[in-house]
Amino acid sequence: MYTATMLYRFLPGKFEDACRLWEEEIFNHAKGQPGFVRMQLLTAPPVAMAIGTWKSSSYARRFMGTGVFKELMSKLDAMLTEAPEQAVWDLRHFAEG
Repeated sequence: MYTATMLYRFLPGKFEDACRLWEEEIFNHAKGQPGFVRMQLLTAPPVAMAIGTWKSSSYARRFMGTGVFKELMSKLDAMLTEAPEQAVWDLRHFAEG
């Protein structure tokens, strides 16, 4: 499994609009893509963390190669206090109830 996170810090008053844009541009586009496992958006206003999990990094790269993130950033740019912070994670432990 391949998981990447993106941490967004939004300007006051822009949080809800930014989260709605993320849902429209990323969340709805990711569903049904090859290799897609799950997509989550965790929020603690004015901060949001997107978590995308794919079967492998090649699927994630293919998704990002569609230009979807570039399109999102063109719309979010004026809503951010700083550039988003990306990290890549390896799954070490996992449990479900």
